[in-house]
Formats: sequence, structure tokens, C-alpha cells
Amino acid sequence: MATTLKDVSSDVITPNGNGKTAATDSSTSLLEAGSPGLESERLRELGLESTVEAVGLPATSDEATALDLDEVSSQDAPSGEQLPDPAQEGQLLDAYFASYDEQPPRAAAADSELADEVVIGTDDRVRITSTGSYPWSATCSLLINTRTGRQYIGTGWFIGPRTIMTAGHCVYLHDEGGWASSITVMPGRNGSTMPFGAHVATHLRSVTGWTSSRQRSSDYGCIILPENNRLGLRTGTFGFAYMGDTALKAKYLNLTGYPGDKPAGTQWYHSRGVKSVSSSTITYDIDTAGGQSGSSVYHIQDGQRYAVGIHTNGSSSGNSATRITPGVFNLMKSWKQMGQ
Repeated sequence: MATTLKDVSSDVITPNGNGKTAATDSSTSLLEAGSPGLESERLRELGLESTVEAVGLPATSDEATALDLDEVSSQDAPSGEQLPDPAQEGQLLDAYFASYDEQPPRAAAADSELADEVVIGTDDRVRITSTGSYPWSATCSLLINTRTGRQYIGTGWFIGPRTIMTAGHCVYLHDEGGWASSITVMPGRNGSTMPFGAHVATHLRSVTGWTSSRQRSSDYGCIILPENNRLGLRTGTFGFAYMGDTALKAKYLNLTGYPGDKPAGTQWYHSRGVKSVSSSTITYDIDTAGGQSGSSVYHIQDGQRYAVGIHTNGSSSGNSATRITPGVFNLMKSWKQMGQ
């Protein structure tokens, strides 16, 4: 049976604070894959061992090297709040294009080997309007300000009171001066409505595999809010998990985020099964678009939501996520603790 590591020691935080799944706003006629009532898409929990805490877990043979997993951090810096300009936000690109040297979708081939996120076939995404309710509230619209003065968009999600996971290319932009100068975090945003406000962060973390080597397998990072801002206790948080190939391939995955091809700042959801897995990535036919980089790719077990990947990029043959491996899992645990 495959080993399964899940972040459950402190439970998944929901807005009511009891570790149980809060009711979803009835205004959204949508059931996530794995939710009761959606029998054809319920998760099949196969090959799972009992949950264990991952402390000091040694790297496995398919892990990245120790150097690739060395964490690095930007420095906290003063920054004033900067809200999106609705007139210009629709023109902003996903932060993907500031590191991967790809052309925006208008100029890029849809079937390029590595490309920004794409809609595969019919666009089946559903708009979420009840963004003030968990779990939608735990997903954040990101406005990324670079050291060169440019702005990009992305998506993040809370894993702790102050810790927000996202793609590495949302926090460290290779072609725009490196670390973002600041990121405005807008949890549960619904267009111009921001039920939890807009919060500026300048403490960012990633790994050297991304910041030094620009490795696709290391494309993940996090945002840590200031010490006096424990916003995740209000929005709720996602859990996260590592599981073996057999168990992961049996999952029906969920993804919600802030795509740039829809009205600015609106949250959209889609779900489908796993298409393939490798030692460092998960591929699926979930519809996405630029702006959803950094989204949680999660499954539901016992009413709780556990991310198994961080959405980053894709092509017409399949969108993909950085897989949460044991090494990534351990770093996420560390980053979560920093934001307690």
C-alpha cells in the first residue's frame, strides 16, 4: 500500500474554527468532486495507509537533490497597499510569463511543450459567487508587483494563519528582477468585492531549485503575511498531502483560482481526474487560464480538502501541477509553522 502523508496534526482550519467543513453558500449550485451527492465523481480512497505525521522524513530516490530543496527567502520590506486598477487589470499577464520566456497566448502555439495554462476542449469552468464562504474563501487573488515596476497576476491559498502557498514563479520572477517587491493578497475576492480585504506581503519564500536553476520541478513557494495578520483563521485553510502513484492516479481533483480570461478578480472552478503522474508533476485535463498559476490542486477526504499539487502550467495535452513530494511536504510544514 502506498504511503500517505497528510497535514492533519493541527486540522484543516475552517472559519468556524472547529476543524469541520463549514457549509457552502447555497447560492453556488456546485458540488466539488468528492463531495456527498456527486456519486459519479466521489473520491476512491484506494491504497491508503493510516495518516502519519511527516517529521524528518528522508528523501526518496525520486526526490530532488538536497541543493534543489534548500529554501531561500526574500527580505521583509515596507510597502504601501496597492489595489488592482480595474481598467488595467484585465491586461495583466500571469506571472508565468516573467520566468518561462514564453510568449502570451496570442502569439504562442496552443500545443507548445510548455505553455501557460489552457482551456482543453469545451470550457466547463464554473464561476464561484459565494467566495466569502469556505472553501472558496481560502483561495486568494494575487497582484504581484515586481522590482522592475511591472505587475502580474496569480493565485494562492492559505495553509496556515499567515502562510499562503503559490507557484514559485509568482514570488520569484526571473525576468523581472527576482523576488517580487510586494504581493497584494485578496482572499475570497469576487470582482470588486473583497470580503476579507486586500493585504500586502513582502516576506516570500521558495527553493534554490527554482530561484537559482529555474527548474520546473521546483516551481513552488509561499507568501507569509506580517506577524500581526492571522487572516487564515478567518478565511479557513487547505490541508496538504503526499501520496503514492497508485493512490494519486485514482483521485478526482479540484482546482479553483483567478483566471485572467474571465472578468477581473472573479473565481472559477473546475475538476477532473488525474491524467498522469511523474516523480515531480501531476497532469490533468482541468480547464485553466493564465492567472490561475499557484492554485491548489486538491482532493476531498472525509469532508476535508487536501492539496496534492500546486498548479503551474500546461498545454493542450494537459495542464499540470508541481507535485507535493515528501520533500515539498516537509518544506510546506516548515512554512506553515513560520506563519502560525
